[in-house]
Amino acid sequence: MVFAFHPDGSQLIRKLAFLAALLPVIRFFISKAREQLESGHALPDNATLVEIESHAVEIARAAGAILARNFANVASLKVEYKDDKESDPVTNADKEAQDYLKEAIARRFPDHGILGEEDEVDESVAHDFVWVLDPLDGTRNFLSGLPLYACSIGVMYRGVPVAAAVFLPWPKDGGGIVLHARKGGGAFADTEPISVIKATEPKGNRLVTLPGGFGGMFRLGKPMHGKVGEVRMTGSIAYELAMVAKGVTQYTMTTSPFLWDAAGGVLLVLEAGGQVLVGERRKGVFGLTESTRWTPLQSFFPGWRSGRIKMSELRKWRKPLFLGNPDVLSYVTSNLSGRPMLRRKAVRWVRRAVRKKGPRNTDSQTKMEGKNHASQDQD
Repeated sequence: MVFAFHPDGSQLIRKLAFLAALLPVIRFFISKAREQLESGHALPDNATLVEIESHAVEIARAAGAILARNFANVASLKVEYKDDKESDPVTNADKEAQDYLKEAIARRFPDHGILGEEDEVDESVAHDFVWVLDPLDGTRNFLSGLPLYACSIGVMYRGVPVAAAVFLPWPKDGGGIVLHARKGGGAFADTEPISVIKATEPKGNRLVTLPGGFGGMFRLGKPMHGKVGEVRMTGSIAYELAMVAKGVTQYTMTTSPFLWDAAGGVLLVLEAGGQVLVGERRKGVFGLTESTRWTPLQSFFPGWRSGRIKMSELRKWRKPLFLGNPDVLSYVTSNLSGRPMLRRKAVRWVRRAVRKKGPRNTDSQTKMEGKNHASQDQD
């Protein structure tokens, strides 16, 4: 049997191959266009946002009063744990504050959705307006009698942060302040305007907040030497974001916050003149390397499709965030790189092995401990 080929068959094949190569590119642009179409709905008018912000401030302050009352009687709190290791406590103060917030929101805005940290998983479809609540961020501090905690309220419209109110215990009449904002309206501490620190680069003598594992995950370039800042850890993500907005700290990074940790503080920083960068982690060949691409956060859920996204999907949101003055963030991120994944895995393996083996109480260690105790007694 003889097959006859058209003289232009090779050209046809090349054209088909070219079109096949273009298909992924075409699909990509169609997908992006669809996302923009779905998320490009106009935001609520200013009058609506003013009403939402005002109510958020009112109930944040009231929830703060509930927390303050319980803080004065910490010893009587009932404590439960969300995990077997007892590392994630929840108290009746958390629950009382959240119950109050949910009831107050539902009464004023019955057609809005509510996502609370202490809620059970909800498979219902999300409303376009969603109030995201962390009734008590910094529970361990709270239980220990340390007044470093926050009650955070963030309001999203189709994934975009549009209003926020965060109560902080503060040495002021009433025992606290409420930092608040609405999209396009600026940020305030009660009635005083607030702003992120004005600077073109980080300073070594100014405060920053970074996670405990920062040094193991990232490597800083030489231009950052001596400019990282005085590092603090407060035990409350919402509190740390608020400190950036208030101009107390230069910048902050949080590696895996939940939505309720960040929904309020993100808008505070943006409206205080700051920038919020969201990180997308990318693994290299065989997972031996990892890099993070930082881009400005416009929405927690780009491409929000009304009537399609579920509340359970909102609960799963966790992404790295970098917040601060835009120039400072640009300086830091341009001198920041991830550490090799293989090295990090090796370090974790060694630490686990040491923990399993347990401490070795040698004679030399015993003698050294004795000397240390003696010197302390002399002091």
